[in-house]
Amino acid sequence: MRRNLRSLLIAITAAIAFSASSVTGEPTKQEPPSRPRQTKPSQKPAPETPEKTELTTPIQEPDEAMQRAITNLSTQIGLLTDEMRRLRRETERNSGMMELLLNEDRLAKVEDKIQDANNNKAQLDAREQDIQRRMRNIQGELLLRGGLRRDEAEAAIRTELQRALEDIRTQQVANQQRVAELNEQAARLRARVETLRKKLELIDVKSEKQEK
Repeated sequence: MRRNLRSLLIAITAAIAFSASSVTGEPTKQEPPSRPRQTKPSQKPAPETPEKTELTTPIQEPDEAMQRAITNLSTQIGLLTDEMRRLRRETERNSGMMELLLNEDRLAKVEDKIQDANNNKAQLDAREQDIQRRMRNIQGELLLRGGLRRDEAEAAIRTELQRALEDIRTQQVANQQRVAELNEQAARLRARVETLRKKLELIDVKSEKQEK
């Protein structure tokens, strides 16, 4: 009887312990609702492939736009470079033309001075010949001037004519040097004018080739 009672108590205690353990273990064992949040089976890498394709397309379009912008910029730079070359040629031609006109004007003035110097030389030569003629005709000079003392008058006439002849010859030497200097200056100006003309011709030829 006691054994049966003891066995019953042990069985009741075991049942109570099993029930208690069952009650306390329910929160820990009921984890299935939280497992879908940990595994997240819906976020699979395979369905993301179309999205990656859509992302690569906008990246390619800016590249093409950038390429078009670079091409357009290169074209604009080329046009600007051509325009700058044209302006440089025009500036060079205008500068060359101004210098040519200036040198032509200088040459014209120098040539006028040379002509004046040549005219002066002709006048000096004519005066020299006249004085030499008068020196050969002292008797005619004496008759024109008159006077009682013939010897003194003749000596005075010869001295006067000799001084005039020396003065003329001094002027002739100075005028000859002046003509030589003017001719040298004119030669330099003519060479410069010829160089500038050839330079302008080359510029015109280059401009015509560029326009074609």
